[in-house]
Amino acid sequence: MNGSSTTDRHHRQRLLPVIGDDGQRSLAASTVLVAGCGALGTVAADLLCRAGVGTLVLVDRDVVELTNLQRQTLYTERDAARSTPKAEAARLRLGQVDENIRLRAFVEDIAPDTVEELADGCDLLLDGLDNFETRYLLNDLAVKRGLPYLYGGAIGTGGMTMPVLPRSGPGVNARIRWTSDQSTPCLRCLFPDPPPPGVMPTCDTAGVLGSITATIAARLATEAIKVLVGDLESVDRTLRRDDLWKNQHHALSIDDAFDRECGCCVHRRFEFLEATGPTTRMLCGRNAVQIRSAPGSEEVDLAALQSRLAARGRFELQAGMLRGVLADEVSPTGDPVAISVFPDGRIIVEGDTDTAWARGVHARILGH
Repeated sequence: MNGSSTTDRHHRQRLLPVIGDDGQRSLAASTVLVAGCGALGTVAADLLCRAGVGTLVLVDRDVVELTNLQRQTLYTERDAARSTPKAEAARLRLGQVDENIRLRAFVEDIAPDTVEELADGCDLLLDGLDNFETRYLLNDLAVKRGLPYLYGGAIGTGGMTMPVLPRSGPGVNARIRWTSDQSTPCLRCLFPDPPPPGVMPTCDTAGVLGSITATIAARLATEAIKVLVGDLESVDRTLRRDDLWKNQHHALSIDDAFDRECGCCVHRRFEFLEATGPTTRMLCGRNAVQIRSAPGSEEVDLAALQSRLAARGRFELQAGMLRGVLADEVSPTGDPVAISVFPDGRIIVEGDTDTAWARGVHARILGH
């Protein structure tokens, strides 16, 4: 990294006694996994990039759509028109903010067979996700490897954050260190199981206020900076809830929330990390379902699939995926059926959130 440009760029931040020159060097040496480049991930990644975090690993399975632009701050109308993969669009935008930052973008699903490799070399896991299953997967990984994990979520006009500093302590090779007194309960200590599908509101059903996602993302970025500069005593050790519209702010201490029989951080059963088989997920903010093939499935030949689908509609290869609309099929609600197929066998079916119907489309397109 260019030392003089870094010094000039971060001068106002280095003046803060809580950061200073040593803290700035720690940030520059840090690597953060930004899991999800949606409303939370884009704002948090932007703040961490501008703060001088040396490496950002940007992971998102989805593409930019027009409805994202209300709150996902790294994207443009051009990205939406081109259906640019979010991780790649975020990488390009952040590269214009600071050319010295190392940016690694992955257009992938965060899943049991991908997350460990994606997190290799990372010092901290930051939650920019839109579903609970993947959050529990990150929680498993944080406990297994001894990595800090910052949980965040927002829906409607409210949101929440919580830090996870596993009680087993930092991993052997972890750069961030904390004591047993500084450790926190894990996500499963407070919420042993994720809510059943369809129980929790989503962006599709409840909407979301752009300022609450920005607020929650700013909290996540601030807590990340505290951890990365080594100020563990200043970490907000609460489950914090904010509703900006109702002017409600609550902070529940989690110091006494350890579950002595927690399946994850006590008995070290990593059920989400060790899961196998295909996964089906409704996508927040989209009338769509993602279906991911079982781990170990063969890579899809997108060019060959494009030829096979030629009689069923117009499909184009773009940005490492095959995308198009089925001319001979409509969804259960009568809407057009758009599909995006990725080389790893992942498929996004747009037009309805009926998972059984989407699995049928997946089977007809990919044959499994």
